Amino acid sequence: MLKSVILLYMNKIDIAGLKVDELSKNELLENLENRIRQNQKTWMTTLYSEFLLAALNDRKILDMLNKADIAVADGMGIIWAAKYVTIPLTAKKYYTKIIQAIWQAKYSVAAILFKPSWVKSEIKETIPGSSLVLDLAKMAAKNNWSIYLLGGFGDTAKLAANKLSSHMTNLNGRQNQSLFFSGKNPDDPSIIEDIKKARPDLLFVAYGPIKQERWIAANLENLPVKMIIGLGGTFDYLAGKRLNPPKFMRKMGLEWLFRLFTQPYRIKRIFNATFGLIWALIKTKVFLSLPYRPNVVSVVLNDKNEIFIGKFNPEKGVINVLGYPKNYFENYWQLPQGGIEPGEDVAEGAKRELWEETAMRSVNLIKISNHSHAYLWKDMGKRPLFIGKRYHYKGQEQKIAYFKFFGQEKEVVLDWDEFVEYKWVPWQNLKESITEQKSELIKLVLSDLSQMPELIKTA
Repeated sequence: MLKSVILLYMNKIDIAGLKVDELSKNELLENLENRIRQNQKTWMTTLYSEFLLAALNDRKILDMLNKADIAVADGMGIIWAAKYVTIPLTAKKYYTKIIQAIWQAKYSVAAILFKPSWVKSEIKETIPGSSLVLDLAKMAAKNNWSIYLLGGFGDTAKLAANKLSSHMTNLNGRQNQSLFFSGKNPDDPSIIEDIKKARPDLLFVAYGPIKQERWIAANLENLPVKMIIGLGGTFDYLAGKRLNPPKFMRKMGLEWLFRLFTQPYRIKRIFNATFGLIWALIKTKVFLSLPYRPNVVSVVLNDKNEIFIGKFNPEKGVINVLGYPKNYFENYWQLPQGGIEPGEDVAEGAKRELWEETAMRSVNLIKISNHSHAYLWKDMGKRPLFIGKRYHYKGQEQKIAYFKFFGQEKEVVLDWDEFVEYKWVPWQNLKESITEQKSELIKLVLSDLSQMPELIKTA
């Protein structure tokens, strides 16, 4: 048992931020069986190309997927990506990095067919949900565990349950009560009550990739189950509504080609999951090889123990350059901040940026924090690759400067390219007043303030 637990927690592969367990199927099943027997509620994901592409394009999806207890590779796209990100990007200049990253993508994709052992050096095997589901059914039969199938269209869940039942024998008299199914829509509020009544040990959810993971993440705490897994189109394969790719095509990493022939209406989805993923990963690899942009945040307190915050302009041009959707910056409140110029002192940079964004000059520098905060710019897979030199960074590393404002309110004049509104908030309410994306920075600010009681007392 100890060996399997160590394997589970020591072999996480990082694919541009997405964490994947490097486990064989036997190791996976051993881990799952141990966890379920110990009543450890386990959320498992079987990741394939669409998951990784979605994670590269949306940080919220990446963070959500990384909350799963176990994540395995369900497709050659994940195995290739795990290898691709480990190939060093040695070019020094920005555009030569792009050329090198593209070349690395070309030869590593070709290696799927011509040197598969090299591609599989990071993650050695795929564990498709369509075959794993049968192993889970056999495990449930052996341990007298019940299963609930949720999702699918029409009678899909019922047909899939009938198929699984043939793999669930020797249940010591519980065979008729061991398998439940429902094709209800994920928005149906009665689903949770149905599951609570059934109290299954294992819950299989098939609402399609990402949609099913969102449903699981939102309802996990309220589900009386020991193990839950999203299985995408697996119910269709079990129900006989779709053909499974032959094993030799899976082994060669050509399951996408099989699906293109058997489901040509999915051509756009298949294109995005293959060529779209490759391009997104090329961009992500280039950006992750870049340095952080030096930046400084200004914390300005007035004589009422209030801190200045501004509402970010959602029309600012940099939003498109960095690949952010406009709605990301709706009602986005933050502290004044800006880049530090080459050779510029942190304090000088903070004063300059504060003046440029707010016109405040009546400020005294109190302290430059010993803390710094580094963060990646969001959704690298969506960022334009051919951008101006000033954006050749992967994110920002922020110093924190503290100021006391002693001027008149009329001195504050906003730079409308940066802020469309401002307000002063009590320092105790700073966490609730700033956008959630800045929460890690605010923790550092509040920690600093707790060490400067003289500033709060006399501000």
